Amino acid sequence: MMLSENNIKFQVKDFLAVKHIFNYHLLQGIGAYKGVPDRVLHFQGRVVYLEIKRPGGKMSEHQLAFQEQCSRDGILYFCVSSIEELAAQLDEVEKRS
Repeated sequence: MMLSENNIKFQVKDFLAVKHIFNYHLLQGIGAYKGVPDRVLHFQGRVVYLEIKRPGGKMSEHQLAFQEQCSRDGILYFCVSSIEELAAQLDEVEKRS
């Protein structure tokens, strides 16, 4: 059975808590900047934006634009579909530090 996006978001939140990685959810709604990711992490002295999708889920045009802006600004941005993907991304950050 494939997990829903909300299930994955809860798993990611719990994973980050167990790893003692400071993070918070970005509220989205009326007046929010379109394309803003789901969570912000403080990791290894860097800010990391985190978008969470169900497996096979696609980022919107606005999310892709936000990701591109982060890339231009040298800000880390991950789009993950599992805690395994997130762990692999964070491992790469640690190796580069």
